[in-house]
Amino acid sequence: MGLSTDTALAFGKLIFVFCCMLALLRMKIQLWKAIAAGSGLIALLTWTPPDVWIKVPLHTLLSGEFLNMEIMLLGILLLSGLQGASGQSGRLVAGLERYLRWPRVRLMIFPALVGLLPMPGGALFSCPMLDAAAHGLEIGPKRKTLINYWFRHIWEVAWPLYPGYMLASSLLNLPLHTLLIYTSPLVLFSFLTGWFFYLRDVDVGRTPPDGEKEPGPAPEGSADRVLYEALPLLVTLGGAVVFSFIFKYAAPGLPSLTAFIASLACALGVALFQARGKMRKSLREVVLNRQNFILMLLIYTIFIFKNIIGVSGIVAQLSHFGNNLLLVYAIFILLPLICGMLTGVMVGYVGACFPILLGILAETGLTAQTLPLIVMALLAGNVGQLATPLHVCMAVTCEYYKVHFADIWRDLLPCLLVQLSYGALWCLFLYFTGASF
Repeated sequence: MGLSTDTALAFGKLIFVFCCMLALLRMKIQLWKAIAAGSGLIALLTWTPPDVWIKVPLHTLLSGEFLNMEIMLLGILLLSGLQGASGQSGRLVAGLERYLRWPRVRLMIFPALVGLLPMPGGALFSCPMLDAAAHGLEIGPKRKTLINYWFRHIWEVAWPLYPGYMLASSLLNLPLHTLLIYTSPLVLFSFLTGWFFYLRDVDVGRTPPDGEKEPGPAPEGSADRVLYEALPLLVTLGGAVVFSFIFKYAAPGLPSLTAFIASLACALGVALFQARGKMRKSLREVVLNRQNFILMLLIYTIFIFKNIIGVSGIVAQLSHFGNNLLLVYAIFILLPLICGMLTGVMVGYVGACFPILLGILAETGLTAQTLPLIVMALLAGNVGQLATPLHVCMAVTCEYYKVHFADIWRDLLPCLLVQLSYGALWCLFLYFTGASF
């Protein structure tokens, strides 16, 4: 048997909505407007009651999850704006040149470092640092967007700090370190793929004239000066871990993002202290930057889209299929891929489709193939969330560099297809070697 009518219709609706959103983006419509239009189209196609059209935006605006996200995003925006206005990002990169002599490594190191923390929209944090690292190199905004976005997410399918990864481990009833053994090679695949597509052909031969160089610390780039300029970043990274540990035992009921908000607040205090007397623009200009408001509006429309998807019931329709074995295998790619595109976040596609997939394994008697199929599902969901304009990091990076998602997508898609192919080969290896949890 093939797909049920409900499932085929749900697939068709989702493909239509994404095609419409991409068409709007090709017409240079702002991203938040295209996402808002997609939300309305989903509501229309799923016969969502008219009163829900009002309730969802209102409930989204008042939800703790959304408000915490906006507070954290504002903290990132203020911190990155402050570091840019004081020249701190440039001084940090200039100081690191003594220790990171390869320009390509400097380009990817900050996105990769920030990527170790599961901070929604965290790609925005590394944008000004990447700008400073790219100073004097022939790299346009589109390439910067791709480098920042890709290397920010190389860890996600094999890093225990990510809530989606922890949720997958919990649903599988597996220790994190066991799951890590079989997913960690995907990080290497992702790194090599990103290097080949986005860094291999970067022109590193040109150096800027002396007059173009960013002001830096002492010429010798001493280690203490580098650490001093990196202090806000270190406070953010280290503080998130410390606050997470404290809140886990002292206030276990607090939202998970509270630790990141607290660490960002501390980092802002440090950056303000370091920036005294060095600001190139007023603090008021940093706070009231128009881009800040556009990005916060963008996040609001993304949350509305996610919530419309939840109330429409369209994800549940994707699980109605026949008992064809090849179709079962295809579902382990297609369902997480689509859920990733709909939610734009790992915990979203894991939470939405993994209970369904585990039920399929039990019903079809394929429990012996759990390992390769689940690893494939993790990778497919990751590809889906990276391929969608609903991913917060994609949205904020595109806004920061003033590029359109449709232009980025053309260069992102081949990289994602290669990653999916490498992942499929890895899962086939696990299957034929009889690997199991």
